[in-house]
Amino acid sequence: MSADSKEQKHIQTMRNMTKQFKNGVIVAVENSNHAVIAEKVGALGVEVVVNAENVKKTAAENQVVTTDPAIVRDVLDSIVLPVIARVRQGHFIEAEVMEASGANAIDEHEVQTSNKDVGIPMDKKSYKIPVFGGAANLKEALTAINQGASLIRTTYKEKYDVPHIEKTVQALNKILNDINDLVEGKVEIASLGADLEELAKDVVANKKLPVPLFAEGGIVLPSDAAMMMDLGADGVITSSLVFHVPNPDRQL
Repeated sequence: MSADSKEQKHIQTMRNMTKQFKNGVIVAVENSNHAVIAEKVGALGVEVVVNAENVKKTAAENQVVTTDPAIVRDVLDSIVLPVIARVRQGHFIEAEVMEASGANAIDEHEVQTSNKDVGIPMDKKSYKIPVFGGAANLKEALTAINQGASLIRTTYKEKYDVPHIEKTVQALNKILNDINDLVEGKVEIASLGADLEELAKDVVANKKLPVPLFAEGGIVLPSDAAMMMDLGADGVITSSLVFHVPNPDRQL
């Protein structure tokens, strides 16, 4: 088998693995107690993230924070759901640590970096587990997929100390509208760049991204999640802020 064939087979395997999350909810959790609750209420997966208060401190003090691999292992021992580990954008060493810790997938995320422009996106094809990528428009989505992302989640160019669901709606609509414009011929495939041409043709042929598109950012209430699905998302990643209110199991 040629190197290109092996890479394509690997890419397709990673994409097949993320299909299990479609039409469902991934719940962001900060510890194993949160993960157990998420499993009980029917989540399809959990994403281990940094405590929300630490994220706010990161933004306020221009610091960086990272997910603790010990918490990832603790969550893995507590539930049977797939566990996604969040890492800083471009931090391939963190990703390697999380993969070695047993995580079932990695989310290369901007939220844990004080300056979102610092991280150069990593080669997502080099891991044996799926890697998620963020995008605020179609070109960003296709670029992340070209780098090996097997699931795209919404992102936006704002400070991440307080997630805004309004911005998430805007990002989701932008990606979906960009897809429609490409399909309808309002945007030329060539305008996206030669390196994205084959992916763009796939979008035109299938009228959607070749990987799941999830909404993420400030999603706390069930009505938030329902709205994202109605708008056209393949699924949602809820905020860990849901665990900072009374009766989070009812909230979920």
